[in-house]
Amino acid sequence: MTVLVTRDALLGRRTVAGGALASLTKGLRSELDPLVRAPHEVPAGKALLSREGGRCSCDGELLPYNPFDERHRCPRCGREHTGELHDRFRLYWHHLWLAERTVHAALLGVLLDDVSCRTTASDLLDAYATQYLKYPNADNVLGPSRPFFSTYLESIWLTQLCIAMDLLEIGAPSDAVTALGGRVRDRIIAPSAALITSYDEGMSNRQVWNNAALLAAGTMLGDEAMREGALHSASGIVAHLDEALLADGSWYEGENYHLFAHRGLWYGVQMAQVSGVELPADLLARFDAGFVAPLRTVLPDLTYPSRRDSQYAVSIRQLRVAESCELGLARRNDDRLVGWLARLYDPSIRRGETGRATTSADVERNVPGTGLVRTDLSWRTLLLAREQLPPLKQQPLDSDLLPAQGFGILRRDGGALYLGLDYGHSGGGHGHPDRLNLLLVDGTRRWFDDPGTGSYVDESLHWYRSTLAHTAPLIDGRSQPRVNGKLLGFADDGRAGWMSASAEFGPDLTVRRSVVLMEGYLIDELEWEGDETHEIALPLHGVDLVEEDGRPVAREALPLEESVAREDGFAYLTDSMRCTPPSATGLVISDPRPGETHRLRGWLLTGRGTSWWTASALRAPGLPGRERMLLVRRRATSGRIVSVWSWRDAVSEVERSGDTLVVKLRAGDRHVHRRTDLGWRVETADRLGARRSVDLASHRAPSVGPPSLLADEIPLEHAEPTGQLEPLALPFADTLGQAHYRRSELEWSEAGSPTAEVTVRRTGSILVLDVRVSGSSRLFVAPGAENPWDNEPAAINGDGIQLYLVTEERSGGWLLVPIAGRDQVDVLPVEGWGGGLVPEVRWHSIEDGYAMHVEVDLATAGSTVGLDLVVNEAAAGRVRRQGQLVLSGAAGEFVYLRGDRHERARLLHFSLADA
Repeated sequence: MTVLVTRDALLGRRTVAGGALASLTKGLRSELDPLVRAPHEVPAGKALLSREGGRCSCDGELLPYNPFDERHRCPRCGREHTGELHDRFRLYWHHLWLAERTVHAALLGVLLDDVSCRTTASDLLDAYATQYLKYPNADNVLGPSRPFFSTYLESIWLTQLCIAMDLLEIGAPSDAVTALGGRVRDRIIAPSAALITSYDEGMSNRQVWNNAALLAAGTMLGDEAMREGALHSASGIVAHLDEALLADGSWYEGENYHLFAHRGLWYGVQMAQVSGVELPADLLARFDAGFVAPLRTVLPDLTYPSRRDSQYAVSIRQLRVAESCELGLARRNDDRLVGWLARLYDPSIRRGETGRATTSADVERNVPGTGLVRTDLSWRTLLLAREQLPPLKQQPLDSDLLPAQGFGILRRDGGALYLGLDYGHSGGGHGHPDRLNLLLVDGTRRWFDDPGTGSYVDESLHWYRSTLAHTAPLIDGRSQPRVNGKLLGFADDGRAGWMSASAEFGPDLTVRRSVVLMEGYLIDELEWEGDETHEIALPLHGVDLVEEDGRPVAREALPLEESVAREDGFAYLTDSMRCTPPSATGLVISDPRPGETHRLRGWLLTGRGTSWWTASALRAPGLPGRERMLLVRRRATSGRIVSVWSWRDAVSEVERSGDTLVVKLRAGDRHVHRRTDLGWRVETADRLGARRSVDLASHRAPSVGPPSLLADEIPLEHAEPTGQLEPLALPFADTLGQAHYRRSELEWSEAGSPTAEVTVRRTGSILVLDVRVSGSSRLFVAPGAENPWDNEPAAINGDGIQLYLVTEERSGGWLLVPIAGRDQVDVLPVEGWGGGLVPEVRWHSIEDGYAMHVEVDLATAGSTVGLDLVVNEAAAGRVRRQGQLVLSGAAGEFVYLRGDRHERARLLHFSLADA
């Protein structure tokens, strides 16, 4: 059984490599030559993720990777950076680069019968077989790994090495290759697969790569149980095709993660089919639709919309996008893929650096968009793409709807005008709280944009993950709860287009957004209805509130006084001001930019109880400076914010009478808009008196995908309750041990069998907790310390206690860290848990650890109190915490990415009446 291709198919590609794809073969061999002539040593070091490593400290730019130059020079400012953090982050790219070059060398060695290439592949495999078990499995960010800091990265690396070894064995068998295969299986594949198997990531995009690695490893090891698990487990390849890849072929986490996950699925599907596994036909059709799905949403400048956790303004003119189209077309005919290849291979587009020489396996490094040809692609094209392409012809960019993803797009002017409504799937752990988000782009001008996400380890991540950073409704001064939206209607006849969707942001609150696109303008209607009064706010970026003559309206500096939680976004605003609109209709105009002939103009009709605010906000990642943001806020049980927007000065006047909206154009036309029971009606009259009417209606209301995908690797918002039936009695005592341990790389016994004794009692209105932590080295993080590793509180990576309390009216969550040399404790509030409770804490050393005493005045607490307690465990020689002891139990759980967050559903409930 072979991994990615049969022996006959592999040897059959020799003709293709020397014929139709000879230029591609030659280019790959030329890029490999420096490695063949002067072999690289396999690094002895393990990669490390930190806030500093790999980024310029001056401008935040990602430092480029060059496999032949170990310096770290910023491409923007030219500054050269040094130090261990940069060196160890570079290893992340370098290990992956070497793994992919091992595949290059093995494939070229077979196709060209090139002994030097095969020797290079063998030497790299042998060197990693010697080194792999020497890499420490410690200080990881997201799952166990030896060469890397996350399991999925090791999975990508292992997949490449399995393919390389298999290519050598089936394409150039020899006694030496057989012996090498035995060492690689024993020293790399088997132990790495065991490590990957230990960390199941469910429906995450990362688990796709774990499955691909385990399928490849199982094939190499002849382990049918491992193959079966990778294919058919609850989080296997078939489950991903059925649940995480939605019915329209799109991955539930959005375009950025679609591109990553679908490449992993490609490996899995290809390996399964080569080995004779018959996958369900409907799921294969869905997988094939996935090759074109992310291209259906591209913006006019051929960049992806930066939805959810994605880099900002990434061009589709990347070699991996072209290769995805090629690999999809190799599977079946699809005129859409042919049309996209025509755009990607457009000879009129200026060619630049493709980045192929520095690609790091399947972990992308985006480059500026460039013209492409087939010879720019990778070993996958050489091995599996069509020998000849059909005639390439571009297809028009029309309006589109991805009903399962929940994203509607109205296009005009051949795709140059783009109006998007992002309403549907929440996107799981990589989703943003931006349901009913609006995007408006005219050519290269982004009027209403999605900023995507910056660095995962930078403080600004919380801003970009806030509702406030988008053009989406803010609920009661907080970022939206994580929900799926629902399509109410979509219709477009080429002259007028309409789409409408809704989301339930609470049991008593439904918000609906409808947009209508006409030539030269759009109407945006945001409305809500609830059982109670709610404040609905609409952020609008890059615009200002003005008088009729265009001057800014009067305003005064006032604080917004909203949530201080970072992911609600208000903490990142500056220069907030309250505005005084001149009339019931707010006139809005975009901030000027050099060279622009048109500015976006808006008419906002809101109603009583509306307040208008401006502030300075962060721009999209990588863009300099800040921009103005207008925030329109209205409190009501039900209400409506209606706006009309014109981007080329087509509109002269807007009037509203009841539910009728009249838009007058500068050309003399008059348009009357009203909602109907089935959709939207537009009655138009031009300046010569000619009249017509358009009825836009749709009955389509498709599913947005399984609700189980609302959460990703850590289902904080949807955690299972503890299963507790009756409140526990006080006083209470328990010893935390193996059943309470939340691990990182080491299991409880391997980590030294840590324990903690917990007692809880009540004295009057005071709740008293005593905790004795045994086996602790008392590695406390000093007050005020900065976290050099990520954007979590620094104290989580030292010894200490996390305490969470909830009564009927109040709550509190704190990170409690003893201060060395004193009996005082640094009390750090946990975001989202503040609510009136205040702890009094002290601590002291004990022989093999420390003890902490906590008192909290519950006052009028009611009959029960919810409580949970987490003991953070640090270890010498590590930079990240080793594990946790959790009062409510945590057997089988992992500590990765949890920070100081905790699920309220896990709290244990104690009876106060029995105290």
